[in-house]
Amino acid sequence: MSISFARLPDLAIPINTKPSNALTDLDLDGAVAILLIAPAALDGNTYTIQVRRRAAATWVTLQGGTIGTSVADVAPPAATKAFCYDMLTYGLSAFHSFRINSSVNVGDADHVWEAIMLWEGM
Repeated sequence: MSISFARLPDLAIPINTKPSNALTDLDLDGAVAILLIAPAALDGNTYTIQVRRRAAATWVTLQGGTIGTSVADVAPPAATKAFCYDMLTYGLSAFHSFRINSSVNVGDADHVWEAIMLWEGM
């Protein structure tokens, strides 16, 4: 098997807002991993990945780590960085959708993370 990839819609936080748009389970169907590529510059805000359960109206912050030891909020990659989120490790496919959220409104420009889906092909 080989790994194939496809570009997804960007996750963008518009100026003067906190959350980005969301990628849904339809966008992620068949994914084994999601690659996020950060913009060249970000402000000093704290960013986290939020997820929404199926049929739920509220978003929750995704956490990662080992239960009982060190669990921490999952963050998107920092400026000029990229990170690959394995679906088995982070369980993103178990949720209806996910997005990036800023601790406060972004003020200087739109913040855009590129998103790429990886899946196992033939």
